[in-house]
Amino acid sequence: MALSRAMARSLAPPRGDAQHHRACVRSRRTAVVARSRAWRRSVDSREHMRSAFDEDADDDDDAGDVGRASRDGGGADAYGRGGTTSRRRPSVSSAYGVARSGVGVNERERSDGSRNASSSVPPATPIAPSPQPQQRYYDGSSAGGGRGARTAGMNRRQKYVMARGAGAASTTTHREKRTVEGEMDLRATKSSHGAVARHINAQKPSARGGGRSAGQQQYNAQQQHNPQQKPPLRAGERIVLAMESIETPAAGERIAWDVVGAAVNPQGVQFKFSTSTLNFAIKELGERGSFDRAYALYLWMSRKRGRFAPNEFTYVALAGAAQTSNHVRMVQSLWRKLIEDTIDGEENASTTLVCNEIASAVIAALNRASDWSGAYQVFKDMREKGKARNLYTYTAVLTALRDEAKADEAMAVLNDMRAEPGVQPTSLAFALTLSAFDNSRRWIEGNALAMRIKQYDVRPDTTLMHAIITMAGRAGDMAHASDVFNAMRQSTMIVTTYTFNALLGGYARYGDWDGCVEVYDEMKRSRLQPDSYTFTQLISAAERSGEYVAADGVWAEMLRARIIPHTVMCGAYIHCLGCQSRDLEAEAVMEKMRNFWDVPRNAAVYNALIGAHVRSGEVTRALSVLEEMQRIDGLMPTEITFAVLIRACQESALTKRAADLESMRDSLANAGQLVQDLSGAGSSM
Repeated sequence: MALSRAMARSLAPPRGDAQHHRACVRSRRTAVVARSRAWRRSVDSREHMRSAFDEDADDDDDAGDVGRASRDGGGADAYGRGGTTSRRRPSVSSAYGVARSGVGVNERERSDGSRNASSSVPPATPIAPSPQPQQRYYDGSSAGGGRGARTAGMNRRQKYVMARGAGAASTTTHREKRTVEGEMDLRATKSSHGAVARHINAQKPSARGGGRSAGQQQYNAQQQHNPQQKPPLRAGERIVLAMESIETPAAGERIAWDVVGAAVNPQGVQFKFSTSTLNFAIKELGERGSFDRAYALYLWMSRKRGRFAPNEFTYVALAGAAQTSNHVRMVQSLWRKLIEDTIDGEENASTTLVCNEIASAVIAALNRASDWSGAYQVFKDMREKGKARNLYTYTAVLTALRDEAKADEAMAVLNDMRAEPGVQPTSLAFALTLSAFDNSRRWIEGNALAMRIKQYDVRPDTTLMHAIITMAGRAGDMAHASDVFNAMRQSTMIVTTYTFNALLGGYARYGDWDGCVEVYDEMKRSRLQPDSYTFTQLISAAERSGEYVAADGVWAEMLRARIIPHTVMCGAYIHCLGCQSRDLEAEAVMEKMRNFWDVPRNAAVYNALIGAHVRSGEVTRALSVLEEMQRIDGLMPTEITFAVLIRACQESALTKRAADLESMRDSLANAGQLVQDLSGAGSSM
């Protein structure tokens, strides 16, 4: 026994550790007990509130019984305390419920003969309780039935409506309904008291009348009886529907002025509308493709004048509605009329209408009609009239010049923007100018402009940096492209796959396979995912540098990445296969393009396949590809197609076939249908 006790003492932890362990256990037990007690208090509180609300109806229904019990000598007071007939002790909310009921505390005391000796009614005579409105609970239901029975079979919205007071019986009068809503408001919790009060006040008619129109108030009253009725139309929507009901005029004709007047302001009907309403109607008609009706509405506004006179927003809406060339010419004529009516040094209506808002809208409309000269003339009209041009006007005219590849005019506009007071060249304006040089294939001049960016005090963004890298790569200045790329990586700008593709395009354009591989490896180290354009640049670089075996590896990696190739990539890879005399594999790629990937084919892809068959000595197959090119895809052969096939037929002693091809080429050239572009763009039949 002594040995076992000694061993137990030796194996037991030190006394300090044991005390610490017991203290931890006691603290944990104390925390558990405290949480349990807090949870029990919260449960008791919820049960108390639920029972308090349920006791309100029972206490109010037993108000007469309490009074009778006190008159019979039960000893209960006005609140039912101490009597033998009281079934339970009312809660605090029950006491407040008695005070809020139809009979007040003083009336209850007067009904008790033991407390009010001056009452004219003998104590032994029972008094009927005063008529009380139907009791309302916090959830909007009436007395009778439990809480679950009152809301059984209702969805969440119906319970919400009932809680808001919409569940009152339809047979109650207006005075009774207000009394019931008042009780529901008082019985609401403190947190929802304000929301319920606002809901009740919103249902009361406003003494000032204001807010909504009479038509909307009438619609709200009718909506309660007919929920399917549509809301009333606004003035602008009514005008749009009235204008659309007018028959479309014939070519060269206009809608009569009186017809427009009858649609806008019909006889015997009073509608309030202004110039803003008519501007909305013009814009809406333009979006629906009804320019003739929008223009007729503008003419009606011009004739009415006064408060319906057209303003700058009217012309902007009309210019936005113009989509065809004829419609744009009509808008342009309105601009010319404003310019001619403007007198230098004098203020009139036309002078105020020559502004940047209208100018930029007219320039955008002329750009949709591919009229860059007209757009540029509008820009110069603003300067001739002494109007300061803002950022929107400069951006609109640079967009038009970019789309039409007018680099010199874009350069002049950029210089004017730098000299314009209050206007600073932006990165978007500089990028549009570079795009104009790019579209005109003047890459060296565009790269020189990009190197002078500091002279324009432009703060570049990601879009401008991508444009500079692309321009430098197409100009062959890879040192400049690499410097801009590195500067972009060292700044706060986000480098994406598109950034690497822009740099890859420069290396691939001049067949620098080693540069492409270096950029691609850096892209993978940056944990960026390559896309179809990335593999297109790699295969193009392999094709131009003669790295045909490397092209196979790029193609296999593209397929493993489950990326669908596009037309340029397929054409480049077919050319790589053809240079290795692998014409059957090239034909299989063409079949996948047609039947599996559903990738469109162009003349350049067919020319690459024809070249692959010719290099393999399969001239007959090459001639069959020419027939498929016209029969399946409806493409016309290009100059490269005829040159390759005629030379192959002559070398294969197919002189008659070569003569037929020469005759076909000459007939297409005489008809002006022979395409010189290698890509075969726009060569569909």
